Parts: sequence; structure tokens; C-alpha cells
Amino acid sequence: MNYAYQINKINSLVEHYINESDFVDSELLSSKTTEFKKSAYHLFYELIKLKNPHIFQEPNHVHELFSLIKGSTAKKNIELKVLEHVEHWWLEWYFALEMDEKLSIEKSDMPMSYLPQSTLNPMRKHEISHYARLFTVLPMPVCNVCAKTGDILKVNQRFVDVFGYTVEDVPNLKSWWEKAYPDPQYRALVKDLWQDSLEKALNNNNDIPANNYRVSCRDGSQVMMEISGIDIGEEFLAVFNDATERLEAEDILRDMAFLDALTKIANRRRFDEKLTHEYEQSKECEGMLSMIIIDIDHFKQFNDRYGHVAGDTCLYDVAQTIASTVSRPEDFVARYGGEEFVVLLPQTDRQGALFIAEQIQKAVENLAIAHQDSFTGFLSISMGINTISDYTNSDEISFVKAADNALYYAKKQGRNCIALSSE
Repeated sequence: MNYAYQINKINSLVEHYINESDFVDSELLSSKTTEFKKSAYHLFYELIKLKNPHIFQEPNHVHELFSLIKGSTAKKNIELKVLEHVEHWWLEWYFALEMDEKLSIEKSDMPMSYLPQSTLNPMRKHEISHYARLFTVLPMPVCNVCAKTGDILKVNQRFVDVFGYTVEDVPNLKSWWEKAYPDPQYRALVKDLWQDSLEKALNNNNDIPANNYRVSCRDGSQVMMEISGIDIGEEFLAVFNDATERLEAEDILRDMAFLDALTKIANRRRFDEKLTHEYEQSKECEGMLSMIIIDIDHFKQFNDRYGHVAGDTCLYDVAQTIASTVSRPEDFVARYGGEEFVVLLPQTDRQGALFIAEQIQKAVENLAIAHQDSFTGFLSISMGINTISDYTNSDEISFVKAADNALYYAKKQGRNCIALSSE
């Protein structure tokens, strides 16, 4: 086939819009209603649809055409970028035409289980055509499944792009379950969750509620997808939304809610939650729980002498030093408030807590932060320790108060020391 005329028309379209004075590729290509996209569609209609009334054929006309365009002459990066967008649009439109023609050709031979009775009415032809176009141009993976047989009737191009599976790879739900969820235990959970979602759809205007699923792709990679859909009686439509960015954003927001902005360790809110959890867990298993409350000595004087910027830097350095010294995964460090920090040590007795406190004291001394208002000439810390093993007459508040009392005693002894609670 001679593509010369078509290549020249497409090149002219791209060059015309790139040379426009107000051309901004990020805005131009992201808009679904841009004049450029409309022009690209008009050209597609002229060169492809009108020239090829029977479009359902191999090899793919658009693939061949754009391969020739990209290889014909050396092109600038911006030209290649725009051409790739045009090719993507044309492939979607071309696929929509294929779907439309295939429906027209095969509708009479299609098994009843593949197509609801209501769609066999000739009056629905326009609706089927509209549905086919919508199905292909959606920017997320979509899968159409026969509810009676479990056969996967069709998937859109985005489904293939994301997961790597074609209808030939996953012709039915059985093969989809096995390939998308290869772990048997996780597969069983997914199938139960999906069945529960289908049942809920019956009382939810046929809308299948969204849930997160970890899907294995053909290349072995895994993606987190939020899968929802709609139940249309003899068929259902599954719609996949990439949940990776949303879940990462939720993790970031969750971390921000529990993270002290200055010191980058856990904040008081997170400590309160952690204390409740660890206290109840230790109480249940009758284990020991230790706490160290740490206070920077003469910190107000430090701020007054060196300024708040130096004070903030000092708080950050001390916090990070404490966090790096307390190394067990189960241990927990947080900013308790102001210049105070707290360490929770599950399954740790008094001697173990004292050892950790001494290591923290040495690590802070090694920072050698100058502090002229301190007795030693360097920044120091005071610490109070409390350990609990008998929970009969105790609660979280009294547990913390005993550690705080020990800290107060350490300060009375001249600071830069460690005190153990008497309880």
C-alpha cells in the first residue's frame, strides 16, 4: 500500500501545530478537547475510515503507517512526542472501528451467553457501537465478563498495556484467577472478596464496590489496583484503577500525621497510640515493659544564647541520635514535647533499659554540641527510667508518671545523669 500521501498529511498536521506561537505540548496533549486532537480525528476519519470502509483487517494499518513515519526522516524530540500521542489516539479510534465492525459481522453468530438478549434488537445497534467506542477509549483497563459462563468477552487496549494479558491469555475467569493471583491463599481471599462485592452490587444499583487487589502481570511484576465495576445482568464490567499512587499518598499522609515535623521521628500522638498498644500487649502476656524519658539539660538557655535556628538543629540531631542508638525493630522513639523525648522498650527489664540509656548518653556526648551554660561546656541530657512487670495496680498514666518522676529526680541530682524509678 502506498502511504506517501498519508505520511505527508500527518507530518503537515504535526508541524503546523508545533510551529504555532502558543504551542505548549504538556497542555496541548493532556486536554481531551484540544483543537489539535479534533484535527487529528478529522484526519483519521479522512485517511482511515473513509478510505477503508471494511477496517477489520491485519496487519494493523495504523501501526504500519506510524512505523514508516518515525523511520522516514530524523525527527526532533518534540515531533516524536507529538507523533506518539497521535499514534496512541489513532490506535484507540482504529480499535473502536474494529470493534464496531466485528460486532456488526459476528452479532448473528454470537452465543446467547456472550450477548444479552436485549442487545440483539436491531434498534440497539447504535448503542452497541457507542458502547464499543467508549469501551476502547477509557484510559483505564476494562474487562467485560459473561456472568453465566465466566468467559472474558473482551478487554480494552489499556488492559493489555497494563497487565500484558490478552483475551487469548485469559479467556475466562478461571485462568484470570490463576495468572493474576498465583498465590493460592491470596487467590482464595480475592475470590471471596470479589464474590462479596458482586452480592453487594445487587443492593447497590448494580454498582460493584471498589476494593484494592494486588494483581500479578504477565511479566511477573505486581500492581495494586482498585477494582470496581457494574453488574449488567448476564454480564459484568470490571474497571481497574491504579491504586499505587493513591496508597503511597495515603501512607505519606499517615506518616505526616504521626511524624514530628522538626525532628522527623514519631510525634506525641503516635506515642500515645503506641503506648496503649504496647502496654496492653505486655499486660496480656505478663511481660516487662520499660520506658525512658529524656530531657535536654538547660535547653532554654541554649536557645537564648545560640538562637532558635541552632536550637532546632540541636533538637533534630539529638532526636536522630537517639533513634539510631535504639536499634531493635520493636523499640520505639518519639518526641514527647518540647525538648523531651521518650523511648519504649518492650520485653526489657530495668538493667536492659539502663544499658540502653547509657548508650544514648554516650551517643549524645559524642555529638559534642557546645553549650556554654552547661556544667561540662557541652550539651547533655537527663533521663528517667521506669519498668513494669506487675500490672495489678497500675495503668498507662501511672506508668508514665513514674518515669517522669525519675526524670525529675535526675534533674535534682544536678542533671547529666540517669535515674531509675523506685516502683
